Amino acid sequence: MKEEKTNIRIEGLFCVLLMLIMTVLMFTEVVARYIFGTSFIWIEELTRYLFIWLTFISAAYVTATHSHIKVDAAIAIFPKKIQPVILKIGLVIWLVFSIVITFIGFNYSFTMIQYGGDSPGLGLAKGIIYLGIPLGYLAMSVRLIFQMFKKVTNTSNQEIML
Repeated sequence: MKEEKTNIRIEGLFCVLLMLIMTVLMFTEVVARYIFGTSFIWIEELTRYLFIWLTFISAAYVTATHSHIKVDAAIAIFPKKIQPVILKIGLVIWLVFSIVITFIGFNYSFTMIQYGGDSPGLGLAKGIIYLGIPLGYLAMSVRLIFQMFKKVTNTSNQEIML
């Protein structure tokens, strides 16, 4: 359990680090543009790419910490005895979706690395930029597999933190 909490902490720290870097970059861009009358072409582009990575890594993080948005009203319409089964079915659907997006994302990223162009400001291969999507969904899939395993092996209906 301690190792799992460390993994969650590392994901969270990575998200905080990305947000910090984005904030410093955009602050630098604003100061350069409005105070010094100059601009860095690559800062806005890098910030956009970091935001892609932040979005999908943080999606995996909130999956691990159970802090994602859920629609409890849809589950509440079912009888109490069936609700745990519905929740497990929802996890399976979510896992299948995550695996499909992981597969498609890796295929797209590797195709972009092989045939795609480079970003205009940074000269970075676009496939590397888009690797944040399948990596985030891969991490989410792993978290969902752990959740499903713990929900199946645990007889109580309480939510389990990874």
